[in-house]
Amino acid sequence: MKKKRVIALCFLLILALTSNVYAGSMTTKVYTINSKHDYADVTLSDLGQGELEQLLPEFKSEDDGRKYKAVRVTAKLISEQKPVKVKKSYTNLTEKKVKKSVTKSGEKLTLDDVAWTEHRRNAATGTATYSGTNTKPDAPATKDITATLPDGSTITVTGQLQRVEKTGSSYSKPFTVTAKFTGDEDVAYYMLGNTKIPNNPQSPVFDGYEKVLLKQLGYDPSRYKITDGKWTSDYKKENGQTVRYAEFSGLQQTADWTAYYTETVTATSPQLATYDAEATYTNGVKDTEYKVMLTVDYERVGLSLLQIVLIAGAAVIVVAGLIAVILLIIRKKRDKEAEKSAA
Repeated sequence: MKKKRVIALCFLLILALTSNVYAGSMTTKVYTINSKHDYADVTLSDLGQGELEQLLPEFKSEDDGRKYKAVRVTAKLISEQKPVKVKKSYTNLTEKKVKKSVTKSGEKLTLDDVAWTEHRRNAATGTATYSGTNTKPDAPATKDITATLPDGSTITVTGQLQRVEKTGSSYSKPFTVTAKFTGDEDVAYYMLGNTKIPNNPQSPVFDGYEKVLLKQLGYDPSRYKITDGKWTSDYKKENGQTVRYAEFSGLQQTADWTAYYTETVTATSPQLATYDAEATYTNGVKDTEYKVMLTVDYERVGLSLLQIVLIAGAAVIVVAGLIAVILLIIRKKRDKEAEKSAA
């Protein structure tokens, strides 16, 4: 009974000493991390060591002088943020400026990139036409001319005179001439010079009158055209003859002139260039980002110095106790043998 009691006491001592080693060897920590992975249904065995070290900050770290390692992890997805990208086109911009941000579905997106296309207009040109003169006109040095923008709209710019050229001829200069007809009121024909003209009290015009009148009045039919005529007087006596006056109007052939103008383009010319833009707006997220709550169970790794000393001391005590029991047994056995010999 004494031997059993001693052995039991030794085991109780070892248990008491080593219980401090394992008591409190497990700890649990909760982390909230931002990750590229949602870690749904993740387990410790799913993760490689390198990924685990990056994921779990306490892995291989020391806490109160003791090391811990993760032995179990559970994850819960809190939220996720996906990349949002919107492209917006701008046309006919007069300067390289676009909106810094836009809103989509209530989310503010900021400008990420812009691709520009420049449309540069050519120098505007214009003309001025002069008719009704056979001499070169004195065209002004400048003139307002129209510039057409890339979108089809127009603006007014100043053009400088380049040259003036004769570009043709036309019947464009009005002229009038007076003719005197001789003959009484009741004659069948008037006399215009030596030419008989049919008597028409309402109008001096007749079929083919244009060339007849021009010839009689001394005008070149290749350079003049008569277009109309009217009586300008009643019958009256002159030098013993009855006469009546008519006025004929027409157009004289003259040269046509064209003045050519060109805009002088400079850096300050109005709306010299317009721009198209393809703008990209994003929420700043390149890849889907997850916010995850990790619950990690850690297990203490290794023993503290005190624990090692206690365990070593316990071992010494146990060994010493066992030796004492053995010696006691040997002594009792010798005593019994000695008693038998004495008897």
